[in-house]
Amino acid sequence: MKNIIQIALGLLLPFGCLGADGFVIKGKVSGIISGYVSIVAPAVEGAAKAPGELPERVRIVDGAFIFAGSVAQPEVVELKVSTRTVRILLENTEYTVESSLQDLTGKHFKGSRLNDQYWDYMESKSPPLTYVADHADAPISAFLVHEFTRDLADVQKGYDLLSPSNKASYWGQEVAARLEQFKTTAAGKVMPDFSMTGPQNEKFSIGSMRGKVVVLDFWASWCAPCRAFIPTMREYYKAWQPKGVEFVAVSFDDSRAKWIQAIAETGMEWKQGLVDGGFGADSPVKNKLNIKSIPHVIVVGKDGKIAAWLDYSMKSKLPEILSRLAP
Repeated sequence: MKNIIQIALGLLLPFGCLGADGFVIKGKVSGIISGYVSIVAPAVEGAAKAPGELPERVRIVDGAFIFAGSVAQPEVVELKVSTRTVRILLENTEYTVESSLQDLTGKHFKGSRLNDQYWDYMESKSPPLTYVADHADAPISAFLVHEFTRDLADVQKGYDLLSPSNKASYWGQEVAARLEQFKTTAAGKVMPDFSMTGPQNEKFSIGSMRGKVVVLDFWASWCAPCRAFIPTMREYYKAWQPKGVEFVAVSFDDSRAKWIQAIAETGMEWKQGLVDGGFGADSPVKNKLNIKSIPHVIVVGKDGKIAAWLDYSMKSKLPEILSRLAP
């Protein structure tokens, strides 16, 4: 898993060994004779992240367990306790949890101010920015703006709602950096050029397609939501390719072999390209284009300018955009 950089597990692990550098979850959950605790996935909706090493699971003995490790920064994860999966905001601190397995929720994990605030937000059932407006000073608000705003207008609105301390926090600074990136990726800006390699090792660039409407569909073979979107993209391709629209599937795969295999499995008829650098934190194309999750679609007009920047929550707008650009 992205951000999990160290896992140290064991029922005899002393609490003092990680301190502020890691997390420790000490649990006593009734209704379990034996089983395991493990982190199964990041929990933020739509965030298809590059695969990495999951923490090792730890055994539950008579309902008791100690699960320890560290995260690069706080993140929402799904924690599986025996047969029950709960959602918590995991940070490098000490947690305790006492509950029956039947009643267990993420709210039962005590010791993290951020997790308490996250569950206050969850139970409020408020839209993220509504909650932020009412809790500008709460540290969770910077996290909510970071995770749940996508287009320029919402990111700017969310950032403006934050208190000065939240703007200076890790997440607040990440939101500020995203606003800077929008200066080069917002609609109307010239599309940054980049190169990719086709299945036959042919090189081509975005600049070489100037004069056409181009749909760039960013994906990876390991991204399940990306693959699920392919049948929909195929319908768009059939409708607009005859009108001169160029479709390009741009892969963030690290493995060329897995990329080639996925092309064959999905049967994509349109142009394929693989970029260097994968989807990691140092990915040049990902960072240049301000892409936080995939699938992600960017539409480039005939003038070489960005016509639309569509993350997973906005990609349904593609037909409307193409109808305007290629009627």
